[in-house]
Parts: sequence; structure tokens; C-alpha cells
Amino acid sequence: MTTPSRAPDPMPISWYAIVLLIGHLLLAGTAAWSLWQLGSGLWLGLGAALVSLLGYAALWRLRLAPAARRRFTYKERLTTHLIVGPALIVLAVLGKVWIIAVVGLSLVLLGDALAARSSSDPEAV
Repeated sequence: MTTPSRAPDPMPISWYAIVLLIGHLLLAGTAAWSLWQLGSGLWLGLGAALVSLLGYAALWRLRLAPAARRRFTYKERLTTHLIVGPALIVLAVLGKVWIIAVVGLSLVLLGDALAARSSSDPEAV
């Protein structure tokens, strides 16, 4: 008779991950708000906002999240943030909420760098 295997103990959530999540939420929310404001009609703006939210959520879940199975390395995540972040800031400037997007990108870069530096992964930095 075999004993059922125990699931591994969950890892504690660091405050770096919380900062990273808040930054991603600010960026995604700012992009959605800006697209909704820039849309020429209620349905077009709402549709663009939903598409941007779904796209950002998929990117985050599949490649950027700390628990993603096929997560980008730190350098790949940094490159993604340095490409997507300014694009979202430009979009936020058009929607007149640019300071929130700048704070969101700063939180993402800070949280990801601190989390990568504190991890035990030698290829993280």
C-alpha cells in the first residue's frame, strides 16, 4: 500500500511580489482606462479596454507572473517591461492619467529587480 504524496508546502509571498502585482495592476488598469477614454463610442472603448486587459492578463499569467511555469528570465522580463511599459505610458498620456502609469512601471521594475535579486536562482540577475 502506497501513501499518497503530499503536495509541497506553499512558498510564502514576499512583499516584492505584492509590489510587482500592484505595479502590473496599475499598468493594466491605466491602459484599459485610457483606451476606454480614447474609444470613439461606449462599446468601442469598452471593447478595446477589455481586449487590452485580457491581453495583459494573459501575458502576465503565462510569462511574467512569479508562479508561471514558463516564466521569462529576468533579462527577458526586463526587456518586456522596457518595451511594453513606455508604450502604455504613451497611451496613458493620451488618456491624461500618465502619472499613474509611471508609478506602475516604477513599481514593476522595482519589484521584479528586488525579487530577482533575493531569489536563489543564479541566472536571475
